[in-house]
Amino acid sequence: MVVHTSKGGVLFVDCSHPRMHIILTTASQFDTIYAIIGGLHGFRDFVLSKDLALICPTHCTQHKTKLKRLYLEKCLEGGWWESNKNR
Repeated sequence: MVVHTSKGGVLFVDCSHPRMHIILTTASQFDTIYAIIGGLHGFRDFVLSKDLALICPTHCTQHKTKLKRLYLEKCLEGGWWESNKNR
């Protein structure tokens, strides 16, 4: 799902099994993608994230640590699990 904002499209994904390059290519037909929020299951083509202003990996993202290391300034924690796992 792409939500249009004044900064560009915010792409919300669930588990990204179809692969992120396919999802991003398809979503880019509707708006310039500004941010992505959701599960990036198995995602490791990290160069795809370089043009995004915001990355918020959630539940099934297997390579969160690498994403955070590569894109520290634009990577946010997200999801219920992340905010509640230390309670």
